[in-house]
Amino acid sequence: MIGKRFDKELLKLAVETAEKSGADDVIAKLVEEKKHQIRFSNSSIDVNKEWQIYTLDIFISKKPRFSLTRKIDTLSIQDPSKDKVKKRVPKQVRLLDDLPKSKLYWGMDERSHTSYPSLSLYHDEIKNFNEKGPKLVKKMIDSSHEGGAKKTAGVLHSGVGKTGLLTSEGNGGDYLSSFCRATIRAFHDDESSGQALMASRDLSNIEKRFKKAGKKAGELAERSAGAENGKPGTYDLIVSPTVGANIFGNLLNGANPIMIIGGMSPLKGKMDDKIGPDELTIIDDPLVEKGLNSRPFDDEGTPSEKTSIVKNGEFKALMHNTSTAKFWSFLNKIKLRFWKKERTTSNSVLGQMGMTGTEENPKTLLPAPTNYRFKTGSYGTEELIASCSRPTIYLTSNWYTRFTNMAEGEFSTVPRDAAFLIKDGEIKKPIKNLRLKGNLLDMCENIEAIGKDLEQVRWWEVNTPTFIPHIKIKSCEFTQAKGKKD
Repeated sequence: MIGKRFDKELLKLAVETAEKSGADDVIAKLVEEKKHQIRFSNSSIDVNKEWQIYTLDIFISKKPRFSLTRKIDTLSIQDPSKDKVKKRVPKQVRLLDDLPKSKLYWGMDERSHTSYPSLSLYHDEIKNFNEKGPKLVKKMIDSSHEGGAKKTAGVLHSGVGKTGLLTSEGNGGDYLSSFCRATIRAFHDDESSGQALMASRDLSNIEKRFKKAGKKAGELAERSAGAENGKPGTYDLIVSPTVGANIFGNLLNGANPIMIIGGMSPLKGKMDDKIGPDELTIIDDPLVEKGLNSRPFDDEGTPSEKTSIVKNGEFKALMHNTSTAKFWSFLNKIKLRFWKKERTTSNSVLGQMGMTGTEENPKTLLPAPTNYRFKTGSYGTEELIASCSRPTIYLTSNWYTRFTNMAEGEFSTVPRDAAFLIKDGEIKKPIKNLRLKGNLLDMCENIEAIGKDLEQVRWWEVNTPTFIPHIKIKSCEFTQAKGKKD
């Protein structure tokens, strides 16, 4: 049972010890997790493992005199105990004196928060989910075969955790959470495949959802059999939620001050500009209870709130923590924009600073998204297809999105699994061996229609959980995949 090792007193001890040792700002975050993974290939389970994590992360800061920025460091204690905290925290605080000031840290939330949103992030059925997992995977595989697959591969992740947070301002709390997400790829033959995803915190009707994902993957695999090489050119495009979450997620990630400072955001200088149709509204939503990144507060103890990144087609907001909000307000003053004062949007995360996500990257406080949520449109998937008067390509999956110019949003990506050519409002045939090449802002501006059925997408090509429907985009360029000519 999760929570047996969770010692809330460690949070108070860590904060008090750091403060007594000379730290000005302190954040202590305690996480106990139990995770489970099932991997399968050739329609059989080949990996079934479980692991437990118990970690105390402590963020510390000192503010030199007459300085806007501060010295910071982070200590991670595996399997924490009171003795480890008392021994290691004072030493880490002393080491702050030898470190340079961080240009990215301007302080944390100093307000006192006495209440937080009430969220149901834990589902009781997670208690015996490990026993159900293999049976659910088997049902997903069987449903895929019924849909037309000859073999399948994929992975199921599930887990339960307890998170506790306390800052030197007395903010924070603790909460339980659980999750489940699965990916299945179905193969009809060596040249035809289909993929489906499932992600949620809510485990009700879970067997039905596993069967649905399996059947969808199998049907796509069978339907993509006999695919012909696609012809390079300009087509309209319908992207599935899987593809849309990847492509537009890369654009939304640019609504982060750190990405703009690093020269990696096509949204730089676009604030209040029209970047999409009136129907396009996207929020960062930490309060949607099914969202895999939902939470009652961020890692500064700031109550979670929704942020409208794009509203009625206009780029309206960056995702800030306290430091970037102060820094951005300072920049506005320098530019004589005194009326523009930024504030934290409750997007602070004590996470790794780096692009690789490896353990070697140091941790620090950075703004990061929670869950992206698109406002739905009025089109069903079949209605989107029927609305295609020009040659259109329907992509159900993509891998290997790469940028030739991240600041401008120039990218290419490889369609994977089932892809179809649509003519005169009907799917005519499956196609293969094309590469989508484009510009993130151009694709956003060229959105023609938005679907009405949201799906939560989270897998290895989409790190931020994204609630998104099918989307239709006009005038997209496809090139021949390298080495794949007739």
